[in-house]
Amino acid sequence: MKEVQLRVAEARQQRDVGRGIARIDSRVMDEIGVTVGDIIEIEGKRKTAARVWPAYPEDRGLDIIRIDGWIRKNCGASLNDYVKVRKAEAKEASYV
Repeated sequence: MKEVQLRVAEARQQRDVGRGIARIDSRVMDEIGVTVGDIIEIEGKRKTAARVWPAYPEDRGLDIIRIDGWIRKNCGASLNDYVKVRKAEAKEASYV
């Protein structure tokens, strides 16, 4: 499965905070095979998941991922750290 390394940046808009949103460049979205609203896996010291949304126009080409403090904490990354990003694999539930 295709993965990329992106530098962690702070969520720019308050509306993104606490909603489990990661913003990445649409070029990167195409590269890893995701579309808006898909779930991605973010791996720093640990792994976590987030919904992907397109980057702001001024962030295009910067190879950054904008995530809030909750997501950074969950994946064990700080601002300016590099994380691996890939499309999350869906697995069939064994029970609910």
